[in-house]
Amino acid sequence: MQPYKRWVVFTASFFLVISAALTNMGQLYFMAALLLALPFVSYLVGMSALANLEFSREVPASAWDGEVVSFFVVAHNRGRLPRLYLEVRDHLPEWLELAGGVWPVLSVSGGASVRVPYSVRALKRGSYRLEWITVTALDPLGIFAFSRRFRVPSDFLVFPRPQPIMELLLSGAERYGFRDLPIAATRGSGIDPDGVREYVPGDPLRRMHWKSTARTGRLNVIEFEESRAMNVVLALETYRKAHVGSGKHSTLEYLVQTAASVAQHALRQSASIRLITGGDPGRDTGAGRGMDHFYVILSELARVEADAGEFMSHHLPERMGRLLPGTTVVILTTGMDRGLPGVLGQFTRSGIQVVVAYAVGASFPGGERSASEEDVEEFVGQVCAADAVPFLLKDTHDGVLRPAWVQHGSTES
Repeated sequence: MQPYKRWVVFTASFFLVISAALTNMGQLYFMAALLLALPFVSYLVGMSALANLEFSREVPASAWDGEVVSFFVVAHNRGRLPRLYLEVRDHLPEWLELAGGVWPVLSVSGGASVRVPYSVRALKRGSYRLEWITVTALDPLGIFAFSRRFRVPSDFLVFPRPQPIMELLLSGAERYGFRDLPIAATRGSGIDPDGVREYVPGDPLRRMHWKSTARTGRLNVIEFEESRAMNVVLALETYRKAHVGSGKHSTLEYLVQTAASVAQHALRQSASIRLITGGDPGRDTGAGRGMDHFYVILSELARVEADAGEFMSHHLPERMGRLLPGTTVVILTTGMDRGLPGVLGQFTRSGIQVVVAYAVGASFPGGERSASEEDVEEFVGQVCAADAVPFLLKDTHDGVLRPAWVQHGSTES
């Protein structure tokens, strides 16, 4: 019973009794008794408020990190009496929060269903499993509250949000005169026409085929024979002992976001993209192009965790398989993987372009015991000696990726 309502009922009954005693009116005693009985009757009615109810939750399949999306709770009343003013609270996992601060309140008539929205903000990429909601009902007088948990399982995927930094990673070394990374060839960039296809984000407007666009109502571009293929392979380190930090400020989160950004940039170049993680080979994606494959990459990046038992250099050549000359391999790593430079040398000697994005653990929370500056400098020197292009990633505290290109002995961002 809510305290202020309890005192209102008791105080009103007390004054009725006093009035009855002073005026000698027996009806007032009867009114006081009825008033005292109301909370108990209301309690009995409230006890049945959550009976014959079924609930379900509707969530979008996916969202972006930082996005606010609408969830829906659906209530179905199998009883004949209406259920009024039911408050629904979702048991959101960590990194999902209620946007707006107000949980939905609904009423549902007998034998009817009602669908009510509420807004949720995704604070971090990940694969989330939602299980329970708690529904609270009040008795007719609003004195007592009755709560019950309902199991309503749902799955929700939050993609890492790409950032526009990959022009630096994929061609930044060329700007600094370190080496040429010839990876700018795009699909269908030859000189011989090869038909018309639907427009893909990133296609130059000069290739727009306006006649077919006007006929079909969809944007179309002229396809040319493929003279060179752009192939990008992303290799993400997931060795659990290599990663440091917490929440969104961890080496893993920065590398995942970097991988998503590389994939987006490569997509805009009509590249073939492939993702390899350091853990279960079954999580590796095949090579592919286009938006559909981009979301395959994002889905795996949303789910990836630091759960591997060893550095990826132990099995990277086998997982990579045969790579065509001119392929660009982007290694996203952290920790002191002493076997990695030797593996990189095998790739570069075969004509493979290698870029290494190295997350400096010491800059992240809890990374005080990570590799020292001298160890990092030595590792970068070994990467350079393997003819690979290194970049350093440090915790920027604002979540913005600022990779710094490293020529052994100097750093530029």
